Amino acid sequence: MATSTSGAFFLSDGLKVYSRVWEPRDSPIKSHIAFLHGFGDRCDHYDAFFSLLVATYPIKVHAWDRRGWGKTVRTRAQMGDTGRSLQVIAEIHEALTYIASTIPDIRQTPLFLMGHSMGGQESAFYLLDPDLDGHRPPPVTGWILEAPYIGLDPASHPSRIVVAVAKQVARVFPKLKFTQALSGEFVTRNSGVRERYQRDPLCHNTGTLEGLQDVLQRESDLTKLSFSDQPIPSGLSARLPCPVLWAHGSADMITSYAISKRLYERLEPHNEADPDAKTWKSFEGAFHQLHSEPDGVAEEFLRDVGEWVAKITARSLATTEDTEKTPLIVAF
Repeated sequence: MATSTSGAFFLSDGLKVYSRVWEPRDSPIKSHIAFLHGFGDRCDHYDAFFSLLVATYPIKVHAWDRRGWGKTVRTRAQMGDTGRSLQVIAEIHEALTYIASTIPDIRQTPLFLMGHSMGGQESAFYLLDPDLDGHRPPPVTGWILEAPYIGLDPASHPSRIVVAVAKQVARVFPKLKFTQALSGEFVTRNSGVRERYQRDPLCHNTGTLEGLQDVLQRESDLTKLSFSDQPIPSGLSARLPCPVLWAHGSADMITSYAISKRLYERLEPHNEADPDAKTWKSFEGAFHQLHSEPDGVAEEFLRDVGEWVAKITARSLATTEDTEKTPLIVAF
């Protein structure tokens, strides 16, 4: 059985963000996942997936509606205003720091970071930043990516003319709003889920031109990083900081399966000797939302996440115990 509670916490600029936690009811927690949703989304829509995940595995999931989205939006001015990239990454850092502070012993119950779609893109900029602007991030034991937005599939990418015009207008009116509705037919093959998103007024698919400009710049940088023969973009690293589970549907027509896999193959493992440093999972014929796909895909993805987290957690604990048992040798 699982329990879920809603709450809120504050960021340093005073923004109150809506949050939600899922946890097992009758078993001790062994791992934590901090989750980043994607564009036009909100954490309540993951209730079915996370409720089953934590009822099956001893994991506690922490999620929040990102700046500009869902129930974190309380005024029209806030709707879709995610801020520039520096603010996006700062929000992730602050939220992870807060979540880590709620974990009694993060070495014994390690923290994982999971991102879907644009949340995956943003988590990449957070975890692949070699110095994080001088901030020390909370310890992240593993990274989970679900259909990350490394590049957009041609079926969903705005035209070059639209992008060029948006960049010019953004210089004068950075907070000007636009609507970029994703095709419901591309999101998932589950018709019930598609209808729920289309009826939900909180899934407004609205952004600002400055936000669009930075999203596309992050896409460009990650796409460049995916090519091993090109220079590494400033502020990024080609080495993973921790083990990663990377999952993508081969029929995804929102984020590019090909570019996603190319970046996965480009990134160097954090430990060459670790057989679990990199794990790629392809879901043949699956669309963008693996967590809501029919025909057993969502259930298989759930098992992949739960079993991988359990494996990495067990190995992390074994490493911690070995370190604690190592005698301290002092030379005189």
